[in-house]
Amino acid sequence: MRSGIVCSGVSCLDLFLYDTTPLHTRESLSMVRTTQYRPGGATSNTGRALARLGMPVSYLTVLGVDANGDIMESMWRADGVDTSCVVRVETAGTALSVLPVYTDGKRGVYFCPGTNDIMDADNLFGPGQQYLQMLGDCQAFHFGYPPLLRCLQGEALADLLRLVRDTGVLVSLDTTPVATNAEQMRILGPALPVAHMFTPNVMEAAQAAGRFDALNARAHGADLEEFITAEELAEIADILLATGLPIVVITLGPNGVYIRTADEATMRTVPGAPADISGWADQRLYVPAFLVEGPVNTTGAGDTFTAGILTGICKGIGSMAEIARLAHCAGALHVDLSRGVHGFEEVVAALPTMVVRPPKNESLLGLM
Repeated sequence: MRSGIVCSGVSCLDLFLYDTTPLHTRESLSMVRTTQYRPGGATSNTGRALARLGMPVSYLTVLGVDANGDIMESMWRADGVDTSCVVRVETAGTALSVLPVYTDGKRGVYFCPGTNDIMDADNLFGPGQQYLQMLGDCQAFHFGYPPLLRCLQGEALADLLRLVRDTGVLVSLDTTPVATNAEQMRILGPALPVAHMFTPNVMEAAQAAGRFDALNARAHGADLEEFITAEELAEIADILLATGLPIVVITLGPNGVYIRTADEATMRTVPGAPADISGWADQRLYVPAFLVEGPVNTTGAGDTFTAGILTGICKGIGSMAEIARLAHCAGALHVDLSRGVHGFEEVVAALPTMVVRPPKNESLLGLM
């Protein structure tokens, strides 16, 4: 029986510098109160949330043979993640972000892409593609942030996901915002028909559908989730579904999520689909988020939501609406600092106590 989820894509060691101030000149000194290493990137962010939900998690990514890579692997193992398929190479260093966190709460980023710049199908799967074979024992493969991977975009990304899909695993794809519609479509276009699920935020979804530039011009700098109409949201989801994607999950931040799925015949081809497909097939769902009343830290909320969706699918929950509610609950418990870290059973137990948060976007109220 298949078990577990493999997380792959961008990996980066984050070094935070807390309570500092911007440099007054290029060569001046700025004092730092304290420092902290954290594992970052798509692989770490989603994988850590999955592990907290009690899912068996493995990482398939590329690190350098260096001290930063050693730190990353050590922290991953402490999270309870299987790192036996992490590839270490000498041709590039482990990616590093240095993030000065200023006293006013804002932060900067210095980023060295390192091994992310050379990651491709040849080195990701190890010598003789030995790590590709282990996917045949897993339920899902989640790949994130291809805009930050120079060698895994367009047809190269599609070819990689085809190799993964041929193992019979569910293929989930996530992305990051880019400058234009054309850039997002160039990076993702060939790969979308290969994936089973796409989990963008509303900006990324609009870019991948070729609709962001026009919407952004009308927004005048406002957040897209605050003013997009229900009709525009449905149109974007339908465009993405028409590429061949069976499942489109568009997150709207605190305004909830919109899910669009394919017809019954297509959904039966999705690995892990339940025998009763009625709660998965031909869905047009808007599911509002839950209210969080305690002290809040939204860092990692989106990745926790994605982890909740993957967990619900792999657990065989028969309703996309219930999967979304589970994911919202996991996200709400994650950002509420008064609640702490919760596993799957605790998330399920908390669901009946959660209060729906009405969306600020009035156009979405009609979808409730």
